[in-house]
Amino acid sequence: MNDVNVKAVTAEEAYDMLERDEAVLIDVREQNEWDTQKIPGATLVPLSHFDPSSLPSAPDKIGIFHCRSGRRTEDYFGLFLQGDYKDVVHMAGGILDWHAKGLPVKNG
Repeated sequence: MNDVNVKAVTAEEAYDMLERDEAVLIDVREQNEWDTQKIPGATLVPLSHFDPSSLPSAPDKIGIFHCRSGRRTEDYFGLFLQGDYKDVVHMAGGILDWHAKGLPVKNG
């Protein structure tokens, strides 16, 4: 995935895009991480068995991918380009930054 131009957004930018219904949010963390805390409205597609066919189809929206800290989504960004989106970005800082900014999360 080295030659891929990674596009990043902040947690606040991601939140605004989701609020304007311009994007879909995909969580690539593992099930145990998801079970502990998640962002409302996100779809879980664990990176460990990533399958582009399990991504929500939204050709008119931006696909925002997130993990815990942003490292996995940055490292594997090229995989996410296989989705059916008008653009693809990763959320820098992941759910850790999202939570730190006081944005909504669901625990448990």
